Amino acid sequence: MMANNQGQGDSGSGNQAAGDEGATLSVDRPSQSEGRKWLQSSWDLLIESPDGGTRRLPVCYSHLTIGTKQGPKRNDINLDEKQMPNRQAILKLIEDNLFFNSLNPKFPITVNGELCSFAQLKANDEIGLGDHTITVMGLPEAVAFLEGYTSPHRRQQWTLVEYRTTIGRAGTRDNFVELEDPTVSRTHATIINTEGHHILQPDGQQPVYVNGEPVGAMVILGDEDLIQVGEQLLRFRSYRAKSKPRALLPREATILFSDIWNYTSLAESRPLEETIGQLNEVYKKLGRKIIKHRGMLMTYLGDAMMAVFGADDDMSAIPSNHAELAVRAALDMLDAMEELNTEWSQRGFPQLKIGIGVATGEVMLGDVGVTGHREFAAMGDTTNVASRIEKLTKTHDVHLLVNGETARRVGNAFSLVELGTVEVKGRRKPVDLYHVVGPL
Repeated sequence: MMANNQGQGDSGSGNQAAGDEGATLSVDRPSQSEGRKWLQSSWDLLIESPDGGTRRLPVCYSHLTIGTKQGPKRNDINLDEKQMPNRQAILKLIEDNLFFNSLNPKFPITVNGELCSFAQLKANDEIGLGDHTITVMGLPEAVAFLEGYTSPHRRQQWTLVEYRTTIGRAGTRDNFVELEDPTVSRTHATIINTEGHHILQPDGQQPVYVNGEPVGAMVILGDEDLIQVGEQLLRFRSYRAKSKPRALLPREATILFSDIWNYTSLAESRPLEETIGQLNEVYKKLGRKIIKHRGMLMTYLGDAMMAVFGADDDMSAIPSNHAELAVRAALDMLDAMEELNTEWSQRGFPQLKIGIGVATGEVMLGDVGVTGHREFAAMGDTTNVASRIEKLTKTHDVHLLVNGETARRVGNAFSLVELGTVEVKGRRKPVDLYHVVGPL
């Protein structure tokens, strides 16, 4: 399948110079006395006039004023409405939430067909101002696409929306990016969208280049990277809108911590590039097992990994069996480590062992940090317990330990060995500890 988006711009989206009669959004740089800064948001406005004209504008200030040019006040958005006052309404951007407030009740305004003077807006809401309509448009959180640079695909664009985007010439495989060039093989390459990255993978014997360098295995693409397959040149572009802050709320979830035993001592005696390369292989292979079982990778902590099961932006999509999913992911991670050790033994690399701790309970999930630098976090006693019992795996010489609540939820699916209660650092109440031997 081939997408034939030619990348033509929206005829109504261009900015016109300040003072142009056709301009709808003031593009003059505000004076210092106004105290406004240009902001990035995940909202656009589509303004439709009664003559059928449209203009798409960004929500780029902390507040945008709406009115007419007939009066002393300067507005960000001017509409040709005879009955509308010079300053009629204001749109406010607070933590990427968009609010509407009418300033003059004499001029009726509707939101989604209902008379309204104040509202928090969401995507696809329609504001009716006389004969004009303003539609709120939510930008996608992330967009990635390829753009062609060589004939016959110059300026052609393919949006990368699938998990796997295949690239090649028409033939044995149904390629998403289908290139009409005999120098391109029928199964030339694939771009995998996973773990928040786009990874380019050569699929055959034909060479693939990124920024002029040959690609022998998988490589993570960066914005503006140039990809060459055969004699076709493609540019990878990505865009990420500012995501809306997720409120920090209590939620039941399962936390997984993994760590490599004795990795520090092993790394001291090896070249840095070998250490980093081996660690990246661990991250990549084990991280995929977490995602396979619907876990969310939270962070990499040196040679450790943390994931949460039971977290999702869509509350209705959160799996109720998150404890079982976490344990299955952990067992798959241990199998993956055995596979890596087999590969490393053939390359003369040291063998590695990992310990995994899993705990189920209430956590605080949401975005934390200051405006402009937020991270999704899972905080609370359950997170601490998972971290502490992971450190006990080496003490008990086992690779997977879970707390009592996890064991209670998954006992019918796995073989468990009760190890009694243990004291963990930083916690008054002891923890019931179980060793997961394997699936039943």
